[in-house]
Amino acid sequence: MLLLQDRSWEPPPSEEEPPRPTRRWHLPWRPLAWFALWCWLMALVPIVGSAFGNLAGYIVLLVAIVLVVWRLDRLCQRVSWTGMRDYKS
Repeated sequence: MLLLQDRSWEPPPSEEEPPRPTRRWHLPWRPLAWFALWCWLMALVPIVGSAFGNLAGYIVLLVAIVLVVWRLDRLCQRVSWTGMRDYKS
């Protein structure tokens, strides 16, 4: 009866608390750097075009496009294409 009427009861102290998961944001720095380089080149196209002529601006534009295609090619190399290997005519 004493336990039911005693209002000062507290749970026993736990010996150890469960570890909290540490949350860290893992930013993909390499793709962000590629995107920043591409944006910088695209911003540079009109500046180079007006300063050195349209041909130089066109060359900078082609370099920016080649960088994107090269990056996509490297990305697609890592993908497993086993289905395509089975289908050979």
